[in-house]
Amino acid sequence: MNKKQNNNTKDTIDLRILFRLFLKRKWWFIITVVIVAAFGFIYVFRIPVLYEARYKFSLEDDYVQDEYLQYSDSQEKFISNESVFIGAQDVPLILKTDLIFRALEDIPGIDDYKTYVDSSLIKIDLEDDSRVFSLKVKNEDRELAKKIGFKLIESLGEQIKNQDIKIFDNTLEVINGDIGAMEEENNYYEEKISKINGEINNLYTKLESSPATQIEYEIMKKNGEILLYKEKIINNENEIRKLNDLYQEFTDRKNNVGSRIELLTEEPGINVENNRAINSIIVIMLSIFTGIVVVLGVNYIYKLKGYKS
Repeated sequence: MNKKQNNNTKDTIDLRILFRLFLKRKWWFIITVVIVAAFGFIYVFRIPVLYEARYKFSLEDDYVQDEYLQYSDSQEKFISNESVFIGAQDVPLILKTDLIFRALEDIPGIDDYKTYVDSSLIKIDLEDDSRVFSLKVKNEDRELAKKIGFKLIESLGEQIKNQDIKIFDNTLEVINGDIGAMEEENNYYEEKISKINGEINNLYTKLESSPATQIEYEIMKKNGEILLYKEKIINNENEIRKLNDLYQEFTDRKNNVGSRIELLTEEPGINVENNRAINSIIVIMLSIFTGIVVVLGVNYIYKLKGYKS
């Protein structure tokens, strides 16, 4: 019982000593708190509050090229090397291009869209093993951050759509060129057939005046050439019909091309960086703690030097 009373008495004495110490060194404490708090508040209010708008969107599957190329001997026949279907792995790179950010010119309050191109204020991440993206846009203006994010996604969808249409246009151009080449080839074969028929008529004329086995052989040979050319014409006509069907299929697909971007968040999530209310509380607590440390340090120095407490 006595031991417990002694402990309580000791704690009370210690608290009284500590209170008297801070009362005696109050100016050290007050000045330290004011200085630290002043610098802290200057720092807090000089750094702007940033709002982070976070959007989620997904990219639909790429168009399956094999289905389109069923009549071609090789992929390269229809797909230009300079234009390919955009996949999920391409989106982060495309979203950093000037072409995408140019759409920000339409947003009031943005004087120069180029300041946002490849900026640290805009970040895009592809979630593992998926086609889902997270786009984060930071700005001092909450509503502007939301508008920038939405506009970038909208612009990205438009560019991907344009790229898909461009590939269909390239493909249709190549198919049309192949059809034209086959039609020219058939015209050439028709001319050859017409010419050979004339030669055969001349041979028949000679055969009437002077029968000869050699002439009959020449007539048979030229008829064989005609059959060969007609077979080539039939093969080309069959291929032209297939290509015309393919041309129509590609045209229909091109006309139905839409945006492959699907926005997964109607309203973006908003995070706040440099929250001044929270940071102000932290500054106050830090300044008080620093004041306590300074008072204890000053008192310790006084004792070392033998000054009166």
